[in-house]
Amino acid sequence: MSRFRLLVFFLAFLLRAAATNAESNLPVVELHVTTEIGSEQYIPCTVKLVLPKGSEEKTTDVLRGKIRIRGASSQGYDKKSFALKLDESTRWLGLHKDRDWVLNAAFVDCSMMRHKLSYDLFQSLSTETARRYAASSRFVEVNLNGRYHGVYLLMERVERSLLDLRRFDSQAAEHACIYKAVDHGADFLQQGHAAYEQHEPEAEVLEYWSPLDELNRFVGQASDREFFDAKTGIGSRVDVDYAIDFHLLLLLTSNMDGTDKNFVIARDAPSTTMPQPKFFFVPWDYDATFGRNWEGSVVEPREWLSNHLFDRLLGNATYKQKYAERWKGLRKRQFSVETISRMIDDNARTLGTAATRNERRWKGKTGGNSGQLSFTEDLKQMKTWVAARTKWLDAEIGRRTGR
Repeated sequence: MSRFRLLVFFLAFLLRAAATNAESNLPVVELHVTTEIGSEQYIPCTVKLVLPKGSEEKTTDVLRGKIRIRGASSQGYDKKSFALKLDESTRWLGLHKDRDWVLNAAFVDCSMMRHKLSYDLFQSLSTETARRYAASSRFVEVNLNGRYHGVYLLMERVERSLLDLRRFDSQAAEHACIYKAVDHGADFLQQGHAAYEQHEPEAEVLEYWSPLDELNRFVGQASDREFFDAKTGIGSRVDVDYAIDFHLLLLLTSNMDGTDKNFVIARDAPSTTMPQPKFFFVPWDYDATFGRNWEGSVVEPREWLSNHLFDRLLGNATYKQKYAERWKGLRKRQFSVETISRMIDDNARTLGTAATRNERRWKGKTGGNSGQLSFTEDLKQMKTWVAARTKWLDAEIGRRTGR
């Protein structure tokens, strides 16, 4: 290529990026790679976060890191999600300071907000004494090698520091642990850990499956008397109030994969202030929610979701009462149709004109329902679905709990 043609190419490259940044109402992630991004291994990249005009935060310097395609079935879609690993920990857009980030494409989610809406709802259930952990996120637009690549959700990665877990101590007998359910079979009935990945401690440092194995054995094999024993039963092993909130989020959103796959379960290490820590759940992978399945098909509002653990818990009269009361309380505030509709509208305003640019870039491409439903149509359908879903759950939870 001649020097003249190279100069023209470079100027066109800069003009395309500048045009996108100039019109964007969202932060823009400028990604640059020199080789094709794959899913098997990370490749080197540079990244810069450019803030919209008038933002109180500053545009970041160019950062170095590594990137790869992430996801399972979503890798077959034209718009890929990315795992980003920076060389140094960075705090972006008020999120948790970290090296590891997720750029979620949400390709089958025409609203682009189902992840964010679900995680924000779960976080809204937190109190001063009982936090509900979920990844925080921000909408961004991505330029890849100077070409506009669409709207993404910049998400925190669920890891030890995000969950306020104690650091790994090689001299300790017990450790904080995080397990991610990645395949159907994480239903608390089947034994073994083939359906999980160990994320904490890092498997390369120590394979540490005994806490999960013991929990699965207990849930799957304990008698009812053992299971509900006041001192040594399930309440000493799992944060039951937390489990109620997690199950109610699954039901509210109708996450079809979320009962036996696509969740995180974690437990802190013992300490003098907490000698017997309990397992708790963290939601993950919520693009197949609010009336849509993982491939974009319609999910009817009348569907009960559960697993062996939740089934056993709902077999107890005291738990049923607590479960029903919690649902009724949430329906007045966080899980009301009005609250959820307002959150949908707030996200739509934040996306603004970026939603149109993303639609222009990707509408009609392969994958799920992306070529059939517009952003505006999806929001309308979500609101209608939420009203029908909550109405059905009011009656169904009342029927199952006798309340």
